[in-house]
Amino acid sequence: MIAAVTAASPPAAVADVPGAAAAPKGSDMASEKVESGREVGVFPLVGGDTDNGFGAGAIGSIASFDPKNPIYRWKLDFSAFVATKSPPSPSYIDLATTLTIPQLLDDHLRLEMRPSFTLDSALPFYGIGNKPSVPSTTQADRDFYKRVHPAISVNARWRLSDHWFALDGIQATYNKITSASTSTLERDLGVTDPFLTKSHGVLRLETGLAYDSRDNELAPNSGQWHQIKLRVSPRLGDALPYQYEQYDAIVRYYRTLVPNKLVLALRAVGDLQTGNVPFYEESRYEETSAIGGTQGVRGVPAYSFYGHVKAFGNVELRAKVWRFEAVSRRFIVGFAGFFDAGRVWTDIRAAHPDQDGTGLGIHYGVGGGIRIQQGRSFLVRADLAWSPDARPIGAYVMADQAF
Repeated sequence: MIAAVTAASPPAAVADVPGAAAAPKGSDMASEKVESGREVGVFPLVGGDTDNGFGAGAIGSIASFDPKNPIYRWKLDFSAFVATKSPPSPSYIDLATTLTIPQLLDDHLRLEMRPSFTLDSALPFYGIGNKPSVPSTTQADRDFYKRVHPAISVNARWRLSDHWFALDGIQATYNKITSASTSTLERDLGVTDPFLTKSHGVLRLETGLAYDSRDNELAPNSGQWHQIKLRVSPRLGDALPYQYEQYDAIVRYYRTLVPNKLVLALRAVGDLQTGNVPFYEESRYEETSAIGGTQGVRGVPAYSFYGHVKAFGNVELRAKVWRFEAVSRRFIVGFAGFFDAGRVWTDIRAAHPDQDGTGLGIHYGVGGGIRIQQGRSFLVRADLAWSPDARPIGAYVMADQAF
């Protein structure tokens, strides 16, 4: 099988894009001349892999500014990517848009609304746990399943003080899972989960607390950004059959090592799920893959490891090397090097050495990439990452920093 060399994903999950604190002197935002008007940024995408097919799309944003505040009045992020393995039928569709209004009610309320639609015909499932039996050669009917999941979410962030915020949100998702009767998914979960391949919904209510002292929302130079969050999914008959809880803790730290040149960014993530969790959520945190993919442990194939407990961390050095103006816009070009590592556990209540292994079991990725920032509201990153779990290398093009 040919390895994936290009991948596309939607902008970061809604909960991953909070507002920024006022920009201090010496920061990139403080040096910007605040002008009214709109900024538009668009970046085309071309790529794919042998699992999902090859295709094209775009990521971008539209933001409106006024001269009274460096923070935008509203911003619309959007992404679209469509791929096919046998034209004209699509094998992968990912469409998403996020509307952010950061300063409602006299800057006390930040509101975000995100509708999305995803069709993925080649999601891997080799088993539950941190050490599944991954075959040397994959087979479509045995190792992959298809998931269709349109969703809509609304998230609010309430200002409690200069740096403290209360978080509230709601998300509704429709899910349709399709897999072969001979698949590993059907073999392992078909008997215990009667709703495995039935159309169903998941409703999630969330609340939490955040601390945010970043100097810049788009590309922080200094400050901290931490959050704890509780999600609850109720069961309401066969339409919403899964009842579970999810507890998240995320710590982020940013420090300038060389003024206007080099920034150190650190993140640690812990995620715990309890109750009757739908299997596809066991590989995710914050609406994206945890151990793998574009937002978690880069280099590891996305959605490959499933468990009720997930922990990972990231270390990233971000260098800004070139500033210039073109088409009445300011650009910053930079590079980043990173190391990501983490693992999952099947359950917190008991050890499962047959599924999780007996050693450290760390999955990791190392790599680097380019960052291109346009104006005050749009940033594109392109990363390459190697991991022992990769096939043989991961490549990602995405809007916004990983964290």
